[in-house]
Amino acid sequence: MDIFDYLDEIQIELFQKSFKEIEAKYYGLCSTIAGDDVATRINNINLDILQTQLKSSLQEVLHIVNEQSGEAIYFEYDMENDWESTFFVCDEYNSLSDEDDDWASDWIDEIQGPINKEFARIYQENGFDATEKVKAVTLFLVVRTVTALGKVSQSMKVNVPLCIGFHDQDPIMRIKE
Repeated sequence: MDIFDYLDEIQIELFQKSFKEIEAKYYGLCSTIAGDDVATRINNINLDILQTQLKSSLQEVLHIVNEQSGEAIYFEYDMENDWESTFFVCDEYNSLSDEDDDWASDWIDEIQGPINKEFARIYQENGFDATEKVKAVTLFLVVRTVTALGKVSQSMKVNVPLCIGFHDQDPIMRIKE
């Protein structure tokens, strides 16, 4: 199992499936490979506060996008550092089909996002991709992060591309293109 193949698959699923379907798939994968206890532990982490913080930050970002004619929003989280996150307002955007995400490293403004110590703690226990179990855990953590932002964005009027990635992820994922 190549974790990057799965990340590519998640991108496709973001355009074809509901967030609930995606979460269920990766819960099942994590449960099968890493065990029910690990999958349930990740699944049971309440993301209500995180989503409230995401919504608040995203509202600020959308205000900046409108004021400064931003072209896209890129949300980056750092798995190595308490899942710290930042929203970047970018004045350029390339679609997924362009296969060029350099635009995301050139931003005009930024807003700090929330942290997720629970996800970070599980990640620190496992790492990124040393074993099949670890890969399954990482994928489920990534999916829960992506779908948390996706659910928030659905409840808001995001009128520009919204992208997400962990630090140094390539390519980054598009929630809205």
